[in-house]
Amino acid sequence: MIDRFSPTNMAPPFSKYSQGVEIPASARTVIVGGQVGVNPDGSMSDDMKDQTLQAFQNIENVLKAKDMGLEDLVETRTYIISINDLSGYREGRAAAFKHCQVYPKPTVALLVVNSLAQAHWKIEICATAAKL
Repeated sequence: MIDRFSPTNMAPPFSKYSQGVEIPASARTVIVGGQVGVNPDGSMSDDMKDQTLQAFQNIENVLKAKDMGLEDLVETRTYIISINDLSGYREGRAAAFKHCQVYPKPTVALLVVNSLAQAHWKIEICATAAKL
């Protein structure tokens, strides 16, 4: 069993995530490179919620190639370029996870950075998934 946990002797998570995840040696692990909100046709919305939702859809596509889904996420590292986009990120993340049978609770890190590799990118998400 993959154990997602938050110790009771520390402050609880600020949203739906885990403070730690224990992955047994028998689990398959997939590491997903940084995904941005680029649609399959190469287009991209200017809206943060849309970019976030598409980035998670891209992550899901990578995971599906290995018979996994967003439910198998154990870690995400998210980079955004403006703290003003935080609510759009949260809306997009919630929309991406809404269809999951089990709401993922990976460990998370969210960083606000000066820029990403292309000026029109507002978000980039790296992820790790594990499945028994």
